Amino acid sequence: MPSDATRILIRGGRIYDHDGDVHQPAIADLLIGGESIEQIAPSIPAADGVEVIEAKGKLVIPGMVNAHYHSHDVMAKGMFEEMPFDVWTIHANPGGYGARSKRELRLRTLLGAAESLRNGITTIQDFLTVVPQDEATVDTVLSAYEEAGVRVVFAIAARDKAALDIAPFIPKDLPDSIRQRLSGSDTSAKRELDFVEGQIKRLGLNPTPRQTWALAPSAPQRCSHELLEGIAALSGKYGLPVFTHVYETRIQAAAARVQEEISLLEVLARAGLMNERLNLVHGVWLTAADIAQLAGAGARVIHNPISNLKLKSGVAPILDLYRAGVEVALGCDNYSCAETQNIFLAMRMLCLLPSVTDPEPHPVNAAYALRAATLHGARAVGLGGKAGALKPGMAADLSILDLNELAYVPFNSAARQTVYAEFGRAVETVIVAGRPVVRDGKLVMLDEAALAAEAAELLPEFRRDAQALASRNSDLIAPLLTANRSAWKVPLDFERYIGRGKTR
Repeated sequence: MPSDATRILIRGGRIYDHDGDVHQPAIADLLIGGESIEQIAPSIPAADGVEVIEAKGKLVIPGMVNAHYHSHDVMAKGMFEEMPFDVWTIHANPGGYGARSKRELRLRTLLGAAESLRNGITTIQDFLTVVPQDEATVDTVLSAYEEAGVRVVFAIAARDKAALDIAPFIPKDLPDSIRQRLSGSDTSAKRELDFVEGQIKRLGLNPTPRQTWALAPSAPQRCSHELLEGIAALSGKYGLPVFTHVYETRIQAAAARVQEEISLLEVLARAGLMNERLNLVHGVWLTAADIAQLAGAGARVIHNPISNLKLKSGVAPILDLYRAGVEVALGCDNYSCAETQNIFLAMRMLCLLPSVTDPEPHPVNAAYALRAATLHGARAVGLGGKAGALKPGMAADLSILDLNELAYVPFNSAARQTVYAEFGRAVETVIVAGRPVVRDGKLVMLDEAALAAEAAELLPEFRRDAQALASRNSDLIAPLLTANRSAWKVPLDFERYIGRGKTR
């Protein structure tokens, strides 16, 4: 395994500065000392023992942060389409697959990390459903991330209510056997909390220099008040960020109207979670009052535009969030509902989707998207002030992009061409915590051919298990689609689909 570099001089590249000229960044040298950026200056002498990376004709950007990802279904890439959220759930829920081999756990973690690094993602927030819920599973995943060399903010998904989000609309005349399978079995809030805190205590707040923790209550409607309060207490005790899925689908918004006297955000607030450490994942169906509440608390939204579209969830109110002062970070979400770990694509959609709701020029531009992908993401995952920008004293997490790649020819704007034209091909070098993990477009820490060969070897068993799960659940699809149509009849006073008008 390559040794960690102690000092690296990146010479003559265009150094992207969020606060500088985002179109024609200044040409400068950047010196890395250990895990941090030591100096940025027009010219830095190459001292003895310093590795020099020539960056003339190249663009140096901060490492991107994938602020929402689930590594449990990497092997399901390309398996599903044309499934509304609740139908997709019964095909992709990791609980349905049961315990996987340690070999598969390691491989799927490495594959996700590998694609992320190749695409310039230096930090992953993995919101992982741990199956089985044991130390060996956690250790296997974290060991694989360390092997890949990526920075990871790890969160163990917690929930104690098993029912599907669509439960209020499930037809009442279904056989008990089907209803039971749709409702599942609840678990203990204490058990969930004890496991999460137990792992934090066992491994420490920093299991390795590149690993930290977050907390992940699955969603307010999937967690008891006891569990949410417990998560709030852990967040305060350890200073950890919290991620939770909120109002991802219209069905969730309709169910909240039917079941709750208060909004799901108020559920979070009453549990003590509505603060600057809170990150709402998706937030497609937030109301104006919800957005104002988020802004007042300093909470964030993690925007996952690709999975929102693929699962038919609608278009998040990005302009409303921006105007209210709510910070937006970006996520790539699961492989089985988004297919790729590519923040370039997410940035592009962040800028383009607001155009389908408002024809006026708007401020969610390419420079903002790059902030969302880096600075905002770093703050969301608890690395604010450490990652997300190229400044002396900050972590040496960065990518070097080749400006001779056709996406940048002719070169008019670093920000606009990175967001609208590039999709990962120009990524030449990636450095995480001062250590090169991609060189010349190839992984340093991992053997890509070996990963592909092992995936091919393990895939037949996974596909058999996926097909068996789909067969077992085939009789649930019709009731779920019926429930979906019933939920659509619940009136909401706002819309997140284009061209439908208000639901009657």
